[in-house]
Amino acid sequence: MIITIIGATGTQGGSAIKHLLQDSSSGHTIRAITRNPDGDKAQDLSRQGVQVVKGDLDDVISLEKAVSGSNAIFAVTDFWTMFAQSGKEAAAARETQQGKNIVDAAEATIDTLEHFIWSTLAETAHNSEQKAIVPHYESKVAVNRYIESKPGLLAKTTFLWSGYYASNFARGCLKPVYMPSASTFVQIQSVPGSTPMAFIGDTAANLGAFIKAIFEKPEETRGGKIVHAFIEKSSLEELLQKWAEAHKVTGVYVQVFRDSYYALFPGEGEEMDLGMRFWDVTRGKDLAPKGQLLTYKELGVDLSNLVSSEESFARLPL
Repeated sequence: MIITIIGATGTQGGSAIKHLLQDSSSGHTIRAITRNPDGDKAQDLSRQGVQVVKGDLDDVISLEKAVSGSNAIFAVTDFWTMFAQSGKEAAAARETQQGKNIVDAAEATIDTLEHFIWSTLAETAHNSEQKAIVPHYESKVAVNRYIESKPGLLAKTTFLWSGYYASNFARGCLKPVYMPSASTFVQIQSVPGSTPMAFIGDTAANLGAFIKAIFEKPEETRGGKIVHAFIEKSSLEELLQKWAEAHKVTGVYVQVFRDSYYALFPGEGEEMDLGMRFWDVTRGKDLAPKGQLLTYKELGVDLSNLVSSEESFARLPL
């Protein structure tokens, strides 16, 4: 069986490969698609026995060649690198096109393909009643719709939502900052500290366990099912306190007016805040049709084998 990972040198794809390689008895061939097969990360994968193949997400022909003969595909795109290069509108448009290119490439090998996992996020416009439309969510949701227009591929598809990354606490707009006058670390946000968040923790360590479990349970996960990958559900303030405890410091969550937050953290901060606002305004709401959403419970992922929230935070620099 050929399992192809698109986005293999990134956090999500790398985690998928890590967990798949742990099962040495499977006999699977793991194929990594990367734009630069000669890069350090790609070469490291090659040394681990991974088949490294060149493929460009902006070039559908190269993708068709790269995935040809695949029995299973996991695909993820990288909004944030494109966002840093060209801003949110251009990044969103390019991410959607890359996703469609991936879908077209998957369709080109539909005769051998048994399972397709698309890394996406929740639909925000409808679910938030237009209160929090998040570009880096909607750019992926547009690809969901494209998949749904192709019944043959949809029957073999699982949609994966990754939970909130521990590494977000290292982002400039979310990193707790030490305030000497108060002798404490402060995290500034525009949404209430009670905002609920599904948390994946150390993404590189944990997410691959969900991807591996999805591939191992095709009958339960295909047909457009959604897997929400998280290790716990907490509030933003509770996550801050776990971060503080992990570093043996104190932390205070401070909510400010949105205009003030955007003045402090323009660009990336505004985009991240939209995502936070979405989870705030949809708290308690079902974001998927009944029976369509699966978690670690249905997949049988043993959380005790994953990196805990506390350890995930402890691994981050203070």
